[in-house]
Amino acid sequence: MINKAVIFFDDVLIDLSNLYLNFIFLFQRKGMLKKNKELKNLYKNKKFFIIGNAPSINNYNLDKLVNKNVIMVNRSYKHPLYKKIKPKFHIFIDPKLSNGTWPISSIDEIHKLNPKCKIILHAKWFNLPKFNRFKKNKNIYWIRRKILSNFFDNFNFDMTKQITVAGGVLEAALTIAIYLGSRNLNILGVEGNGIAHLMVNQNSHFFGKDKDYNSYKSENFANDMISSSRSIRLWHSLAIVLKKKNVNVYNLSNEGILDVFKYKKFKIALK
Repeated sequence: MINKAVIFFDDVLIDLSNLYLNFIFLFQRKGMLKKNKELKNLYKNKKFFIIGNAPSINNYNLDKLVNKNVIMVNRSYKHPLYKKIKPKFHIFIDPKLSNGTWPISSIDEIHKLNPKCKIILHAKWFNLPKFNRFKKNKNIYWIRRKILSNFFDNFNFDMTKQITVAGGVLEAALTIAIYLGSRNLNILGVEGNGIAHLMVNQNSHFFGKDKDYNSYKSENFANDMISSSRSIRLWHSLAIVLKKKNVNVYNLSNEGILDVFKYKKFKIALK
């Protein structure tokens, strides 16, 4: 009973947060979002592969993704095959890029490895001085986001407005792929158990242990477990929404706890 009450109030908190974001959005510049119109249906009815950074991607031959429509995120540019895969899109919305935990040079590194890659950034960073040099870059796009509601249908994939995401960057990639025109989405390397790996000092990413968590104590992990719980619940909610909208999402990873999408073998999805 207590758990149900906690979940209910957390869902209320999500909607209150969305109301605040909607209010702030009314007074913020929206010009940087107009450019996103050129992306609408750019890949209509094309298959997309959205690649997470879980350690399980080391179990798959990512060479097979060359010449496929791929979206990668965060520090995936460190993968040894990144330059060869040349993802069409790369997404950053984690505040670690804006607060300096991850170097701003990550964007330069991506374009060095993959010059034609379209990088998508959080629009709230648009006026930060460190992002000034990216404002006129033809391959940089900006998004505003709100969180998926568990009380009513607020799902929106129009990138010229506030898109709806179910938590983090991988969920944002799904929404963006829909705007691009895809209805056949395949996710790989999304396990849903990263915090569990970190708590027992195991590899949390394809490149090993995440050094960002080296100073974590039990209280820090407790706080992150709250976020992880919300994320998993939102994955379930997103799966219901996308099924209603006739968007097919397949999980190509046979590892982890993410059981909200139908499993499909990697080699089958490649056909």
